[in-house]
Amino acid sequence: MPVVHQFRAVANTSNVLLITKIVTISSMGIYAGSALNFNTVIMPSLRRFAWNSSLSVWGEMFILSKPIQFTSIMTSVIGGSILFYQTRNPYYLAGAAMMGSILFYTNVLLHPIHAHLLDIRKHSREEPSVEEMLIQWDAIHFGRTLLSYGAMVVTLYAALSGPGYTRVSL
Repeated sequence: MPVVHQFRAVANTSNVLLITKIVTISSMGIYAGSALNFNTVIMPSLRRFAWNSSLSVWGEMFILSKPIQFTSIMTSVIGGSILFYQTRNPYYLAGAAMMGSILFYTNVLLHPIHAHLLDIRKHSREEPSVEEMLIQWDAIHFGRTLLSYGAMVVTLYAALSGPGYTRVSL
């Protein structure tokens, strides 16, 4: 019985809300941090090597990071939606929407570049445009980084504003 009692003590509404806030904001931070790492460390480092080496490293990092990024985006979207449903604070919904828009942004703007670069890598073709494409990918990827940090700031504002938040009227 003590385990059931402890579970009931933790699983009350305010604790679940707190845990959801922590998980949501943490997943946004994980995505934002990994996105910023790509823009500030990985991509500038790759420019120092031959295009074929850079493409190989970029391809491996892209493939390995994809599940982590997708999971953190989905956790953020679901968590922000739950928080909005529980609190009716529109900033949670805005943060969730910003994180969700990263998927759309990626499919529309980055997917054509991803597909082309991964195809070049798969078939070991030589193309002089690889270096330019990696630079273009980095520049467009920066938009995802900004979206994720914006979502995190909006969601942090929602969490810190408490139950008596001020609605923005237009």
